[in-house]
Amino acid sequence: MNNEFEANKQCEQIIYKFLRVLETEMGKVADFFTKDAQFFNFDGREKIREHFSHIETVDHNVNVNLSSNLIIDVLDETHAVATNYVTHYVSDPEPGDLKDPGGGSISGELATARSLTRWSWQFKCEEGKWLISKLEYPESVLLREDVLNGVRDSSQK
Repeated sequence: MNNEFEANKQCEQIIYKFLRVLETEMGKVADFFTKDAQFFNFDGREKIREHFSHIETVDHNVNVNLSSNLIIDVLDETHAVATNYVTHYVSDPEPGDLKDPGGGSISGELATARSLTRWSWQFKCEEGKWLISKLEYPESVLLREDVLNGVRDSSQK
């Protein structure tokens, strides 16, 4: 594979860009998927776009996603897979125009991460461009106590 390094780099950039866009413009994450992609229970780019556009209308939190332990395996000229951990921080937005001592905007208050999850990605190269062909539901590794208690409560019903 002559372009293994380039494929690896493009897939890495897709993951980082996906997570950044997921923080602010959720509906646009669909642009990182193939037309026939699978994401959780959604098939196809437009269904994925509808899903995230809906979330964007109801989720007004400040979201930050940190990626670590990224491993990408280029399988052949048009297929690659990856896994990584995502630490998700979420906060209510800080009202007003609060600034830190350096003059930067403060978006919200942080206590601790909401979750640490393991993500599994599949990529396909179409017309020289790498895109996500499948993204599985993240595997929960660690959840903050209040989130875990909510899961426990809903499973007992």
